[in-house]
Amino acid sequence: MKSELQKREVLAMYDVRGIQDYIFKSNVAKEIVGASEMIEKIVIDGLRKYIEGLKESERKAYMVDWKNDDPQAFLTDMSVQMQVMFVGGGNSYVLFRTGEECQKVSRFLAKYLLNATYSLNLAVASVAKTNSYADDYRAINQEMTRIKACMPLAQPMGALPFMEADSVTGYPITFKTRDGYLCTESKLKRDAFPENESEKIFDNMVTEKGDNSTLAVCHIDGNQMGIFIKNQMGNITDYKQAILTMREISQKIADTFYQSFQEMVKYMDSLSSRVKKPVTNKLYRDIIVAGDDITFVCNAKLAIPAIKRFMKYIGEYSDFSACAGIAYFNSHFPFSDAYQVAEACCENAKERAKEIENRAADGSIGNFFDFQICTNIRAANLKSYRNRHYSDGKNLFIGRPYYVPTVSRHADLNTINEKYSIEHLEYWWKLFSKMPRSKAKQLRNIIPMGQNALVRKISFLASRGYTQLENKRLDYPIWYDALETMDLFIGGDADENKN
Repeated sequence: MKSELQKREVLAMYDVRGIQDYIFKSNVAKEIVGASEMIEKIVIDGLRKYIEGLKESERKAYMVDWKNDDPQAFLTDMSVQMQVMFVGGGNSYVLFRTGEECQKVSRFLAKYLLNATYSLNLAVASVAKTNSYADDYRAINQEMTRIKACMPLAQPMGALPFMEADSVTGYPITFKTRDGYLCTESKLKRDAFPENESEKIFDNMVTEKGDNSTLAVCHIDGNQMGIFIKNQMGNITDYKQAILTMREISQKIADTFYQSFQEMVKYMDSLSSRVKKPVTNKLYRDIIVAGDDITFVCNAKLAIPAIKRFMKYIGEYSDFSACAGIAYFNSHFPFSDAYQVAEACCENAKERAKEIENRAADGSIGNFFDFQICTNIRAANLKSYRNRHYSDGKNLFIGRPYYVPTVSRHADLNTINEKYSIEHLEYWWKLFSKMPRSKAKQLRNIIPMGQNALVRKISFLASRGYTQLENKRLDYPIWYDALETMDLFIGGDADENKN
């Protein structure tokens, strides 16, 4: 820390780097779930641990319960040495009475993070606090950007030639357990695995072992959160009002996305009996639910219906929207690569949502999702992978990403994005589900061969009664998406399928 900040009040920002890579590095369910449990509130947990080491008379001067404490405490009570302003966007913003105290806490946190996780890095930015929150917020984010740009991602030393190494992390083996030989990172993750959960949590999600053992990792990310915060904050510069407003914003985002997630969970429960019988375990598991950043694993057949329900709910009951990516994978496929594919699909969905012609009149964007069946680890480089494997030589023969219509204040988005609507995909799912599987597979295999081969196949199928194909020939990219995921289709809403 700069010497001129030592005796001044400072605003600090903490960011744990590489969380997603840390969680999804392993292919072992116990380590993935354990890691997600471990890092959920790791900065706040670290601050609490620091406070525990203080004298009891000093502890009340350190405040971390930002959701319930007095938001003006630091500003009005000079005895308060540290107060968490708010946590949002994966970052923690903390006010310190002196830079000297900030430095002590930051050093403790870095060590705590290392001991708790073995390999995660803590990025810390600090600036002198002024009377203008707007200026300080801008300055702290610029400082964090600078620090991340020049900060090396330090990793623990790998195994030396005479040491046995972990096959995934490359770290030296340090423990012998009933699970086998483990490195320190794997041991820490497994120790954090909840005692009340089965170690075969992912295996229990599949419909059947073997051909029907497909799972899905789904990644959801909110749209235009930065713009929303900027609009809500307006020109607020006073710290008293800014802290209160930012806490309300952060809590509103977290509550809205969590409520939407819970609604989606209820819906997955209602569909579970149609996916697997008997249902003795949950067919989904959340990995990250932090504000507008959500990642979960589920039975493959639940993925698209779940994402659709999430987006319809958030569109109807809030001003927010989101994009999502789904990666379908089997047990032999590396989990870390599947997650990267899901992230890439989400980013691809955002690109379509942000296109000028797909926006509402006020610039708002809608709910889009993309999906990919993982058969190759190179699929994480989504665009080049699709250009190679989903092109007929001229154009891509897939229609994804898709738009989810919602009842919202942006009704014009439904009209603007009608051509991308998931309803078209669902229409062809239903039609192809009534077609003999052999004919459906033939059509799927013909589409990549180009227009001439496709036209001949359409004429043949039309002669067999499938005249819808002839009338909707330009829908062939949606056909391919529907045919590729036909085994994952379980129909519409649960209530509809009871009739």
